[in-house]
Amino acid sequence: MLESISERKPYGVEEFLSPRNLEHADAAVVEIFNLMFGFDIEAVEVPGIDPTAPGQDDRTAIVGFSGAMRGSCQVRMGTPPAQAIASAMLGGTPVAEDDDSIDDALGELCNMLAGGWKNSIPGLSSECALSPPTVISGRDYKVHTCKPSEILLRAYRFDIHTFLLTLCREETGRPQGNVV
Repeated sequence: MLESISERKPYGVEEFLSPRNLEHADAAVVEIFNLMFGFDIEAVEVPGIDPTAPGQDDRTAIVGFSGAMRGSCQVRMGTPPAQAIASAMLGGTPVAEDDDSIDDALGELCNMLAGGWKNSIPGLSSECALSPPTVISGRDYKVHTCKPSEILLRAYRFDIHTFLLTLCREETGRPQGNVV
């Protein structure tokens, strides 16, 4: 018998904000950057990060979550790190600043990170779907998330580049448990 949507156990705030969840995100990032790109990567502290603040010439890839958790995975970086990732995906071929493959690579990176994180969590692995990636680029844009929501933000460094990973869990307002 198929489980109805109202019977699914949502991925709660406590689990989402736990240190173990951040370990899942770190593991997904390290695995993907090591295996796919051959980059050593580390989490770094960057005080005063505001992921909603407009940047200069930034790119943000977004993949949505639905099902046991509603929210998004966002990867935000400048053009040079995005070029480095696109080049690595293309086997080391240099990529021009305006090449469309940069946005394709950033979207695919976000998709891999969202899927890697989601699949490491038993309650989300099969009960949470991913949207296709969307990539935004330009200057002075702001990404808005639904309110209320919980945010996990982490900065990472590879080579001389940094980027931000944001996991967002939206509050659905759906009653908990079975509805009669």
